Amino acid sequence: MRKIKSKAKIVGISACLPKHYYKNINYPYQSKKNLIRFINLTGISERRIVNNPGICASDLAEKAINKLVGDLKWNKSDIDFLIFVTQTSDYLTPSTSIILQHKLKLKKEVFAYDINLGCSGVPYGISTAFSLIDNLNLKKGILVLGDVTSKLCNIKDKSSWLLFGDACSAIAIEKQKKTQISYFDYYSDGEGYKDIIVPSHSLAGRNPISVKDFKNLKTDGNIKKKINMTLNGANIFSFSTIKIPENIKNLLKFSKIKDEKIKFCFLHQANKLINENIRDKLNIKKTIFPTSLKKFGNTSSASIPVTIVKNFGGKKLSGICLLSGFGVGLSASNLIYEFKECRISKFIFY
Repeated sequence: MRKIKSKAKIVGISACLPKHYYKNINYPYQSKKNLIRFINLTGISERRIVNNPGICASDLAEKAINKLVGDLKWNKSDIDFLIFVTQTSDYLTPSTSIILQHKLKLKKEVFAYDINLGCSGVPYGISTAFSLIDNLNLKKGILVLGDVTSKLCNIKDKSSWLLFGDACSAIAIEKQKKTQISYFDYYSDGEGYKDIIVPSHSLAGRNPISVKDFKNLKTDGNIKKKINMTLNGANIFSFSTIKIPENIKNLLKFSKIKDEKIKFCFLHQANKLINENIRDKLNIKKTIFPTSLKKFGNTSSASIPVTIVKNFGGKKLSGICLLSGFGVGLSASNLIYEFKECRISKFIFY
């Protein structure tokens, strides 16, 4: 756990989602009775997914950044850093952040790099951005978070296909005169790395895809059957509902902030069953737990910003908030941060 004094301030948040939506009740490989039960348990009725194989994470990210920069009336030449938290980069190499530098016509001196993280990425990314501002004296930057996870899911896989939506978000961070105290918590348990995994992903990986495999790939729309995310639901549920409440309680105790002072708790949108279990164990009675599951599903690294935009788009967000990310890794991170007149852009669809 860390108590951080920083001159960095979150001044704006935006999110871009695909125009195409998929209603889970229409899923052809499951009975209607089972689909209704799934929707009730997970809270996910539909998701926005990329249905054009030519659209990648950087395309959604570009739209989110342009929307945010426009709403804040920022000059792109003033942007000093660009961080992209994603596990579905456009290519294995180069970094997608560098591709975005060119697409956005940012200055070539911009500090740009990717972070390979999923559901826990928001607090990790924010702490990294704060560090750049405080230690490198950078003035303005964009933290981008997002994935096109649907491209990693086999449409016939009932455990993953119905859960994940695609989205990218952008968070604007700039240097202010006064310091502000925030509280961070990080947690990694690599013993559970197989609990959420795409076992075949690269030509150079531990389980490589061969040239022969590429020739024999079959598709359902744009979904490659050979590349599929696998989930260990029991282990994920146990990790999320036991370790996450424990970590959050420890961070609250460490911060010495009274429970009633936490205005909003933005949990990673795993599913309704997990999130309600965490909420009940935290027992923070006066805290509001916004959600975005019903229309957008689990949007991986973008889920916390997507939830903020879903509930506050077109408004300004203020108050002490708890942000909690957890999942693939197994990895988790939490942040207690006081938003002050943070501008939340309305959704943009692409």
